[in-house]
Amino acid sequence: MNNNNRPALWTKDFIFVFISNLLLFYSFYMLIPVLPFYVMNNLGASGSLAGIVLALYTISALFIRPFSGFMVDKFSRKPLYLICYGFFCIIFAGYVVGTTLMLFMILRTLHGVAFGISTVSGSTVAVDIMASERRGEGIGYFGMAANIAMAIGPVTGLWIHNNYSFDTLFLAAFFSGLIGFFTILFIKPIKKERAKQEVHQTLSLDRFILVNALPCVALLFMIGLGYGCVLNYMGLYSDLAPFESSAGLFFIVLSFGIILARILSARPINNGKIVQMILIGSYFLILSFILFTFCKSTWMLYLIAFIMGIGLGYLNPAFQTMLINLARHNQRGTANATYFTFWDLGIGIGTVIGGMVIEKLNFDWLYGICSGILVIGIIYFFSVSASYYQKKKLR
Repeated sequence: MNNNNRPALWTKDFIFVFISNLLLFYSFYMLIPVLPFYVMNNLGASGSLAGIVLALYTISALFIRPFSGFMVDKFSRKPLYLICYGFFCIIFAGYVVGTTLMLFMILRTLHGVAFGISTVSGSTVAVDIMASERRGEGIGYFGMAANIAMAIGPVTGLWIHNNYSFDTLFLAAFFSGLIGFFTILFIKPIKKERAKQEVHQTLSLDRFILVNALPCVALLFMIGLGYGCVLNYMGLYSDLAPFESSAGLFFIVLSFGIILARILSARPINNGKIVQMILIGSYFLILSFILFTFCKSTWMLYLIAFIMGIGLGYLNPAFQTMLINLARHNQRGTANATYFTFWDLGIGIGTVIGGMVIEKLNFDWLYGICSGILVIGIIYFFSVSASYYQKKKLR
């Protein structure tokens, strides 16, 4: 690295923004595997209604994404990140008093809004901090914070759920998020390039959604749809499975797969091999969903988790880098918002559909449907999106 005079990636500021992102997602993932139990058992919701309630978080994040991209590109990024991150933390404490279904739904919606802006602003701060020569690697490593959180967050949440109360869980998430809030204070303010020259641009759709990237996001949406079916119902799947299984261990193995793939794909993505990484990730992901329909044992479930993790670890940083490479420098926030918008849209719809399919059919049907949808997405990507990206990329 030194021989090539490559600029440093793990600077003090990058480490702080990495930690803040880690703790944001850690507090988020602590609640994921146990919230279905809370909504159904403590708040009295049915399976289908629970799916809709849980999806409110993702849906509200989805709706705020385009506006958050505009805000991140227009206003100072660090103050915006601080404000929204602080609001995100406070709502965890609000769950302690949100003991009715209606109040919980309101808090869940507001939480999604705070999460939506925080993730877009945090990702954009990270992109601004890292040198452009190492952006592909930086995006991959920055995203590992969420994957590490995915490994330890659900395990922590399930342990607290099994040994303490839901209030203890909500407060634990609040305090972990609060630590992340304080790390943001140590990040140097980011100077936005030529921002003042572009303040007077007329508002257009391209200020909220990266129109230049729309032909490339269909597969990203379909990946999110399948992931939403896994993310929100793994706790229920483990309870109903005819073999010994643990949702917490599933997420740990999944995260190891993601982290390994992010490390393996960082350099190739940085060197422009984005389409190739998406191809590799797609093969792994579709294999995992096919295997899900035949899963009959504990070892096979964890093998599926690892294969799925490998697929996601190749796909997510490649897609995020792809969208940033399709954006001008003053559209980085919009590019990140577009990436999260279609990812969240898939997860939100997947959560709702997942609840309905599980209630009417079973998990085998659910993951079989996900496999078919992914095949369609992959065909579209390599028929349309790949060639479009090669023509339009700005980097």
